Amino acid sequence: MEENKNHLFNYATNAAFTLGLFWVLKYLLVILGRDMVILSYLNNLLSIGTPIILFYFLVRYNSGLVENKMSFWHGIQFSIILFFFASIFEAVIVFIHVKWLDPAFISNLYSNLIEIAQSLKLSQALTAQMMKQPLPSTFSYVFNNVIMADVFIGLLLSLVLVPVARKYKPKQEL
Repeated sequence: MEENKNHLFNYATNAAFTLGLFWVLKYLLVILGRDMVILSYLNNLLSIGTPIILFYFLVRYNSGLVENKMSFWHGIQFSIILFFFASIFEAVIVFIHVKWLDPAFISNLYSNLIEIAQSLKLSQALTAQMMKQPLPSTFSYVFNNVIMADVFIGLLLSLVLVPVARKYKPKQEL
C-alpha cells in the first residue's frame, strides 16, 4: 500500500497534542514532586501511560485511516512524528522550569550526577573530567534531554508496539 504522507503527518500531529499534554501533566508532577513525595511516585506510575497512548493511536491510525494495511516502517514513521511533536509541548514546560522557575535545576542535577559518580567509586579521572565539563545551556539541555530523548524513546517503543498494533484488531471502532 502506498503511504499517504498527508494522513500520516496530520494524524500524528493531532495525536501529538494528546501525548504532549500528558507529558506536560507528568512534568508538572516532577516540579511539584520535589516538595511532595507522593507526586513523584504518581509521576513514576504515570510513565506506563506513554506506551499505552502510543499503542492506542497506532491501533486507531491503522484501523481507521489506513484500513489495517499499515506497514512496519509506516508505523515507525508515525511514532517518530508523534513523539517529536509531543516533545515540543514538553520542551516548552521544561524550558520554562529550568530557565525561570528553577534556574539552579541543571547545576543541581549535574552536581548530583558527580556525587553519584563519586559514591560509585568511578575512576578519579572520569569524575574529574565530569567536574570540568561546563554546564549545558538551557536550550541545549532541553534539546538533548527532552526532544532527542523523547524521539529516541518513541523509536524504541515503536519497534515493539508497531508489530503488536498491526496485529491487533479492535472489536469496535475506537
